Order: sequence, then C-alpha cells, then structure tokens
Amino acid sequence: MDNIGSYKVVASEELYSGKLRAVKEVIETCDGRRFVHETIEHPGAIVVLPVDDEKRIVCVSQYRHSVGKTVLELPAGTLEVDEEPIVCAQREIQEEIGFGARTLKPLGALYPAPGFCNEQQHLFFAAELFEQHAQCDEDEDITTIRLTVSEFERAIVSGDMQDAKSIALFMRARLEGLV
Repeated sequence: MDNIGSYKVVASEELYSGKLRAVKEVIETCDGRRFVHETIEHPGAIVVLPVDDEKRIVCVSQYRHSVGKTVLELPAGTLEVDEEPIVCAQREIQEEIGFGARTLKPLGALYPAPGFCNEQQHLFFAAELFEQHAQCDEDEDITTIRLTVSEFERAIVSGDMQDAKSIALFMRARLEGLV
C-alpha cells in the first residue's frame, strides 16, 4: 500500500517556523511529473476519552480561535519534544480536567488532515480517574462537561459536537465496547 518510492522531493522551501512549521516542496513522480505541495509539520498530539466512575465521558469546552468559537471536545494536547504519547495523555488530562487515570489504554492513532498536515494523533481511553490537578496552558480557558454515552451521541447528531478527533476516538472506543 505504501508507494513512497514513487515520489521524491526535488526542491524544498520553509515558509514558516514556529510551534508548527510550513514547507513548500516540489515533488517528482516516477514518471517525471512534478507538482508543488505545501505541508504543515506538527509534532504530534494525543486525544483522551476519560470515563468517570459513573460511566460519564469527561469533555472539555474551550474557545478555539482558529474557528472563532467555543468547541466541545475531548481532552487533547500537543506532544512536547521527545515526550511519549502516554506521558502526554496523562499530563493533558491533569491539566484540562483535573484528573489522572489508573487505566490509560492506547487505541491507535489517526491523521486528522493528511492532505496538508503530517500531524498524528495518538488515541487513549482513560478510566479509574482520580483527582490530580496540573496547571493549564496560558491560552486555555476550559470548562469540563460530563456526558453520558447517549448524551455524547446526541451531541454528535445535533452538531453540538463538531470536533472530528473527539468523534473519531469516541467511535473507536464504542466499536471496541469500551463505552
């Protein structure tokens, strides 16, 4: 399924460098065709589906400037340099919902926007939560909301839950019988 050998980068230009990096590349195919592709390079992230002792899903509501509104989603965050995804998952739920998890089960990974971004999001199911707070990032103003599985599903259907990573992780956990 992987045909990476059919493509080679013949020119590359950095467009931006900050928390993310943007590059513009000229790609050549094995038959000599060339095209320009722009990629946002991302360090990777985690997404966690935390379930409390009452079987409610702990969500967060926070303002997302890129879309100009408050978004209902599952706790998530960007990997620090050389940070293992499971360590990041534990850190993020402490920061965002004030809990640690005795059970943190990896559920694979996904690419949220492979057409223009190399970000890989590592998915986790968290249970056996216990109170453990850490300081939120300075740009985060988070409210936690607990939803039953039925309420979460209704939020998807109604459009109250529009965050793709949260919907994808919920479906993955649902298909595995975890929620």
